[in-house]
Amino acid sequence: MRKLIFVFTMLMLNYNTVICLPSREAVIPAPFSKGVNFNGWFETTPKNAREIHNKYTEQDFADVKQMGFDVIRLPIDLNLFTSGAPDYIIDPFFLSLLDTAVDWAEKYQLYIILNVHPEGQPVINRTIRDFLFPVWSQIAGYFKNRSEYFIYEIFNEPHGISARDWGRIQGDVIEAIRRIDQKHWIVVGGVDFNSINALSSLPKYNDQKLLYTFHFYDPFIFTHQGVESANSLLGSLSGVPFPYDRTRMPVFPRELRGTWAENFMRRYFFDGTRAALGRKLDQAARFARRRNVPVFCGEFGVYIKNSLSTDRIIWHQYVRELFEERGIPWILYSYYNSFGMFNSQLDGMFRWAFAGDLNVNLNTELIQALDLTPFPQRQREQLKSGFSVFEDDFHNGISLFYRRQNIINLYYTPAAEGKYAIHLGDLRRFGNRWDGLSLLMPVMDFTYLARNGYVLEFKAKTEKSFPVNVVFYNFEDNINWQIEYSIDQRRIPPDGRWHSIRIPLEEMRIWGGIDNSIGQYVDSRNRPPSWEKINMLEFIAVQEDDSVHELYIDSIRITR
Repeated sequence: MRKLIFVFTMLMLNYNTVICLPSREAVIPAPFSKGVNFNGWFETTPKNAREIHNKYTEQDFADVKQMGFDVIRLPIDLNLFTSGAPDYIIDPFFLSLLDTAVDWAEKYQLYIILNVHPEGQPVINRTIRDFLFPVWSQIAGYFKNRSEYFIYEIFNEPHGISARDWGRIQGDVIEAIRRIDQKHWIVVGGVDFNSINALSSLPKYNDQKLLYTFHFYDPFIFTHQGVESANSLLGSLSGVPFPYDRTRMPVFPRELRGTWAENFMRRYFFDGTRAALGRKLDQAARFARRRNVPVFCGEFGVYIKNSLSTDRIIWHQYVRELFEERGIPWILYSYYNSFGMFNSQLDGMFRWAFAGDLNVNLNTELIQALDLTPFPQRQREQLKSGFSVFEDDFHNGISLFYRRQNIINLYYTPAAEGKYAIHLGDLRRFGNRWDGLSLLMPVMDFTYLARNGYVLEFKAKTEKSFPVNVVFYNFEDNINWQIEYSIDQRRIPPDGRWHSIRIPLEEMRIWGGIDNSIGQYVDSRNRPPSWEKINMLEFIAVQEDDSVHELYIDSIRITR
């Protein structure tokens, strides 16, 4: 009898998701089927630097296409790129940078969804209307003539606002876009962080080109174990298995007792199953059928840090299969970082910076679980010719890595050559460390170049006298060896004029190294420099006092 009562109780708790099964009836399809979020690109860039470093390059778009994706969701924190209240004028320079991403998507026939995605997921209220109206009107005016691959998404994970208020605001934004652009799809979603449960509370908008979205991170106690944020208490939780396995359940952290996390854990025997995930996704399938509208999942994934790798892969495979059984397109969260497709949490700038091969960190088992094709691993080869490091932008997969964001402007004019130069302002000394320009590189073998007369060439100017150290980093035996050359003020005089600098690679010497395993300095012991695994280039402003300096650099090349 107790068993029957328990089963009946579970059925009642999940009445809306257990009794009704998904229908095979056709609904209006979305124009895409599977995709990935290019996170950490346009929603984390500092506004005052006016800089989009090439964390993502055209190669990433090509790789995504080759794997089998057909859509990219592009989160953007537009707060970083506007003039602020009340007009919220979008920086036209930012729009020109965004053009590049859209160009690449169109080149590889990938749909691209532009999503307003404030960093930190702030609580919103009715005043969000004052921001969304002007920014979407400007974006629609700018992109209205783009191809069908371009898609709008009004706002990421609205919460802290009632479903009624959000439904009205979203409807008004739809009308604002449609006054300018009647061509492109618009993505709409519900409250409570784009919850599946909130889909049914959305108004029936009078628009035939709307895509309805939800996010899926069930069971939350598994997908977010280890996450430390304002929206999660689960930083101390680890080792929760999927599917549920009583014999593998971890000890529940004492500090989480009495919280919502404990309630989630008590239900995990029921929620942590493939069947439970399917019942939850049935809600989205029924919504699509009742409204006859296209529905897709805009985010799903598992935090890497504290989850078990095998269980994480199983979860992705189950969820992908459940989406496809219900005809629901999906977009993975994310490409890089802590929910990403690589074996480490390092993002695009770092995933290959300390490895021997360009794509050594790609999680091929995860890619296969998603029924995708891993793109070929590109091996490191010895360079036999020179190349450009910076000429108006970075080249050859080189990325900006900075200690202090506010000192760098990559778009300084007038340049020594071309359109833009690099301006390093407010350069200071911090104890025994100095400011400068740090550039991450795919691991490159400079051995041939160093032996055959190649030089590092660049142009520089300053108005205040100070030495500049140029440093290549060679990663070997877990030590980042520093191959250095010092330039005194005679070669960069403080006259505010551009000067050409040429440094023969063969004249550079090892200064020392940093042991990454212990974070300590290692003496060079007069060893000759090795050029086999170069992964970083720095220009360091060496200061003897606490004064502030500025340095301008342009046209950085490896040449003869």
